[in-house]
Amino acid sequence: MVKEIIDENLGNLKECAVITDSASDISKEFAKKYDINVVSIYIHYNGKEFKDGIDIDSSQIYTLQKEKKAIFTSSSPSPHDFVLVYEKLLKEYKKIFSIHISSKLSAVIKSARIARSLIKAEKRIKIFDSLSGAMGTGFMVLTAAKAIVKKYSYNKILYLLNFLRDNTKLYGTIDTLKYLRRSGRVPAIASLMSRILKIKPLLGIKNGIVEMIGIAVTRYGSLIEITRRAIRDFKKERWVIVSIIHTLSLRESEKIMKKIQSSLNCVDTIITECTPVIGAHTGPGLIGVIISKLNRDIADLFI
Repeated sequence: MVKEIIDENLGNLKECAVITDSASDISKEFAKKYDINVVSIYIHYNGKEFKDGIDIDSSQIYTLQKEKKAIFTSSSPSPHDFVLVYEKLLKEYKKIFSIHISSKLSAVIKSARIARSLIKAEKRIKIFDSLSGAMGTGFMVLTAAKAIVKKYSYNKILYLLNFLRDNTKLYGTIDTLKYLRRSGRVPAIASLMSRILKIKPLLGIKNGIVEMIGIAVTRYGSLIEITRRAIRDFKKERWVIVSIIHTLSLRESEKIMKKIQSSLNCVDTIITECTPVIGAHTGPGLIGVIISKLNRDIADLFI
């Protein structure tokens, strides 16, 4: 089967396909519109396994967290999950862009690389480490998908992906660390100190790793600060693209977006509720501003 896929006449195939994982926050509408293939991360609870965004939704997650003090864990798609998708698409496309959450945050890319090796398709599958997550990865996925529609070359698309990876920043805050503590993502002492001192952590991503970039005394103060930092860092850019991701924080997200839109030259803006797997680890109250400067080629794709 592998030999058949690799040796077939590539001249009869379409140029490129795009694959991502569910942590990229690509909506079902975007996936359908731009022919994006989304491989689900797994969520585990009470001995059961769920596919992110398919077998379980965010409202179920938050209800279980509130009423049952549920502890969720997650795991990456298996190499077999990727093999199934890769084999199918390689019969239709010459090349695949497989764009995923930071390899420093998840084992998704490891599974994808194993799958690529198993089907011996290294030359036809480009696995791209976004060094980001949520819509930080999602912007790269959308850029690749839109560029394919515009018939950009493979090398040009790869250049655009690298540009975004180098220029995307996250400014985030979370209302409480207790859910991250329950899932084992932060030490209990960090959650305890946050609760006692009533501080709100400010979060960012550097070199693919989530880190604390500051603190605020109140929730309101944390939202003001992440908005201020985003505007300060990008106010001189000719074009930017902005997403605000959140877990049950739509009204606050809309207020932040209005402020950013009035301060920066936003080519496109997206407000999205995080995929269930993110909410499973953070609980409600997460807000993140994800922003990147654009070059002319990327700006043209989103205008």
